[in-house]
Amino acid sequence: MAPRTQPLAYESDAAPPTSLPIDTTAYRTTPFIYVNGKIIDTGAITPTTTLLAFLRANHLTGTKLGCAEGGCGACTVMISKHDPATATTVHRAVNACLFPAAAADYSHVTTVEGIGSVDTELNPIQSRMVAAHGSQCGFCTPGIVMSMYTLFRSNPSLSTSEVEEHMDGNLCRCTGYRPIWDAAKSLCDDARTGPCGNSCATCPSKHDCEIENVHTSSEHKVSSHRARIISCTNHIVHESYRARIISCMNHILLFSMR
Repeated sequence: MAPRTQPLAYESDAAPPTSLPIDTTAYRTTPFIYVNGKIIDTGAITPTTTLLAFLRANHLTGTKLGCAEGGCGACTVMISKHDPATATTVHRAVNACLFPAAAADYSHVTTVEGIGSVDTELNPIQSRMVAAHGSQCGFCTPGIVMSMYTLFRSNPSLSTSEVEEHMDGNLCRCTGYRPIWDAAKSLCDDARTGPCGNSCATCPSKHDCEIENVHTSSEHKVSSHRARIISCTNHIVHESYRARIISCMNHILLFSMR
């Protein structure tokens, strides 16, 4: 093969051609994205726009910015796309802080606002999080809910071990994970139930359940004992420690005024 003697177009100092050698009239110049069932204007998207920035710019602020590096899961949303190979819709949980908005072209994005709210009706996952007290400050809750939602949309018949395997991408610094795990387990096919037949995580009588009188697993006994401790905490703090806290506060205030 003879060596090339003419420079390529980008190697030349000459001005670039004024027209491209191909017809681009059939190509789209903006992404086509559905969000929560509606087409969203994508005219402001650039190649560097993240899906998180795009969603929040469109007033969908339930999706949070936490670590900005895909580690905390607060920005989790669900991407749904048709798979021609299997002729099915595939659901994937993605970190919106890293996912380019343009990569969601011809996809459907579901955020926490799109699955339920107190103004309409809560999704069962949201209801279980409320019942199990799985949210405190609430910053990480939308991402955790969307991770669970994506799992159960992909496979409604999950086991507790499968859910546990897929929940390691969401961090929570408030709850210690146990209430979140209780909420997730209550949705599984093999969810643990008490003698009454109800799920222990969402049972309305769990604080008064005399589970130690029933022959059950040690895990169930510990869970019941923990529930009773939690129900007593406010009473203990109010009656036993409140007076000492007030006394200490008065002492500090008097000392500071000297």
